[in-house]
Amino acid sequence: MTVVRTAVPADRSAVVRTVVTAFAQDPAWDFITAGDREHVAPPFAEALFDSRVGSGTIWIADNGASAALWELRDGASAIHADSVWTNYRSQVGEQAWACLCAYEDALANSEPERPYWYLGVLATDPARHGQGLASEVLAPILAIADEAGLPCWLETSTLSNVRFYEHRGFIEMRECDIVDGPPTWWLGRPAVTTSTPS
Repeated sequence: MTVVRTAVPADRSAVVRTVVTAFAQDPAWDFITAGDREHVAPPFAEALFDSRVGSGTIWIADNGASAALWELRDGASAIHADSVWTNYRSQVGEQAWACLCAYEDALANSEPERPYWYLGVLATDPARHGQGLASEVLAPILAIADEAGLPCWLETSTLSNVRFYEHRGFIEMRECDIVDGPPTWWLGRPAVTTSTPS
């Protein structure tokens, strides 16, 4: 039986390992790591984890074999992680930092209207693909979003991901122009509207 739960700090190494392995061929990570994936990807995954674990919005399956790293973007629930990203910048250097900033600025230029739930990372150990773990770690926040009537958004630079997410309700799509970067798309899952009986 698969155990799905929120991540705690002790899950850091397992989640980072899964994320780095899962994104080994991802074109956006090639851009963000400035071509130095071996040295930049691990601290990047660590920063993604560290900036969210305190908010309780990282969900994992089987102790980190799959992980969904979410954040609520509503203008009031901002992640207070300046020290995390300052540390990341000092670890990876200015070239990789500039690439991440360029990527984030491009996303901001076409960002969906807030509030929404943002899926920053969905990763599954390649050895566990096809077992339904990704759907299981997505489910808790999708349910929370539906209850609150909020949409969910993510970005991807991989067409196979577009098809994967379409099957999970992410049917809205908009292009994101990243200068010298890979083709990238915002994918959105519309808010669920419930009608009240009259």
